[in-house]
Amino acid sequence: MLIRTLYSEPASIMAAVVCSLIVAGLLKGMIGVGMPVVALPLLSLFIDVKSAAMLLSMPLIFSNLPQALEGGQTGRSLMQLMPVILGMIPGLFLGVRALLALDANVAKMIAGLVLMGVGGITLLAPKPQLAPRLTLPAGITFGFFGGILGGIAAMPGPLVFIFLLAKGLRGKAFTKEASLYLVVSAGLLAVLLTASREFSWLDVWVSAVAMLPVALGMYLGQHLRDKITPETFERLVLIAVIAAGAELVRHGFFS
Repeated sequence: MLIRTLYSEPASIMAAVVCSLIVAGLLKGMIGVGMPVVALPLLSLFIDVKSAAMLLSMPLIFSNLPQALEGGQTGRSLMQLMPVILGMIPGLFLGVRALLALDANVAKMIAGLVLMGVGGITLLAPKPQLAPRLTLPAGITFGFFGGILGGIAAMPGPLVFIFLLAKGLRGKAFTKEASLYLVVSAGLLAVLLTASREFSWLDVWVSAVAMLPVALGMYLGQHLRDKITPETFERLVLIAVIAAGAELVRHGFFS
């Protein structure tokens, strides 16, 4: 489906898709997270949400793998993430089933509402604190709903990031667990989409090639990060994400 979708589009749409991936990589390079939050609304303006989710699966893995392995003790971090992963697996399964079953316009509206909600929550920057005895049930719960968002909108991360912050993780510890979670969830997302009748392993290769413009954006973002404060850039991006979500809802409703 992804190959057919891209092959049937004019060169201008292909150029817009590539530019969208570069912009998403730019954000990843500047602040280390947020690539799918920007990529999904941009891509969904040019291709359908299902193809956008498939296209982002491999860049999600490759862009987060170095941070997931950085500093060693990856096995220990994976064990710390087990409650989240246990919740994420059934949630992602349900999310992918919903994505494949939904009408394209309905999927756009759901993705738009998700973007507006996640963008608004992140923009308000809540700082919850989680009691140790609640770590297991909260991890499973956040993982489950994060998996659903991952399946529907290729955004498994934002809800889980809130959980990791509430758990007290900051700096490199936060980045490692967040990146490791994104690698695992994106890998499972690619497997579930490929196992459906709508995608094939050839689409996985197309998704892998999409890492090239993302890598270019990351390279540019890393060189620009000293020219603008990450807080200012992230705030502007989140406002744009909320606006893009509203546009997806409008487009899905009136199409």
